[in-house]
Amino acid sequence: MPSRVSGWGAWADNHLPGFRGLPPGQRAMYATLAVLVVLAGFAVAYYATFVLDRSTATERVRSDKQAEESVDREQPAFVATVTPHDYEQEMPEVVTVLLDRTLTAREQAGLTALRGDPAEVWAFLRPLGARIVEHPSGAMTLEDGNRRRGQSQTFQLNLNSDRSAGLTVNGMTAVKDACRAPGAKAVVHLPSAGAEPRQGLLWDLTGGSKDKARGPYVLDEGDSQGELYFRRNVVELGNGQSNMAFRIQPEVSTHTCEWHMVASYTDTTGSHEQRIPSGAGTFTTEAVPLRPVQYFEWVVTEGWGCVGDMSQKGCDATDRLL
Repeated sequence: MPSRVSGWGAWADNHLPGFRGLPPGQRAMYATLAVLVVLAGFAVAYYATFVLDRSTATERVRSDKQAEESVDREQPAFVATVTPHDYEQEMPEVVTVLLDRTLTAREQAGLTALRGDPAEVWAFLRPLGARIVEHPSGAMTLEDGNRRRGQSQTFQLNLNSDRSAGLTVNGMTAVKDACRAPGAKAVVHLPSAGAEPRQGLLWDLTGGSKDKARGPYVLDEGDSQGELYFRRNVVELGNGQSNMAFRIQPEVSTHTCEWHMVASYTDTTGSHEQRIPSGAGTFTTEAVPLRPVQYFEWVVTEGWGCVGDMSQKGCDATDRLL
């Protein structure tokens, strides 16, 4: 078996110029110099790479940071999630239930057999396609002198941002896209002695398309009630901030309105706006028609009053409504 030395010699004969014809002593010196040259080349290459890395480190960090910021800004500033109010968990004390069609004789009999409990009435009418409209709990002094109030269909609005950089929502406006006369055919009204106000933001959408939306106002009880929310408050999102959740109470009166919000926010690049909901989506807030085809109202201690195209069976309190 050939030795390692003889193997090295064969390799050197084939790869080192002039090595084959040298005397043995010079061959050893030549080989040593060749090894030193190779090692020196490795050392120079390593040092050059090290110096290059050190000299470009700051620029690379800056470039990486700019790339991260660019990717961060490609994400939506925030995501708005809307959840309808769960009336099975919390039923307001004053509500009106709307349906797009009239009740049949059998359905009317089922309704008037109930004793006006809102939860029971809702459980009966919801499978028929009914919607709930809430009524304001009472008078409220609004900061800008506005006194208009209407009925509402509340929902929960949650704002969340996955951005690494922070942003500040410093304003929201409501924009009416279209308003029309309310179209419900059957109306069921359930009054009570009054309801307590709940926390949230109030939008005034009363009137038609030409009436400008106003708000949002603070609904919370206390000194801030009725104040314009964004005159004194902002919403901080991103950079690890917690989600912000609002109860939204949009109020309409004579018209059913489709509408959306525009949120104003600032980040490190300046001032921007974002539509809620995104794209061409809208919210719909229904008004109660003045003269529906069928109207039912629970008169406390006396029973149901029934007005319109229906029988008077089970409607002992109708005279109170006429």
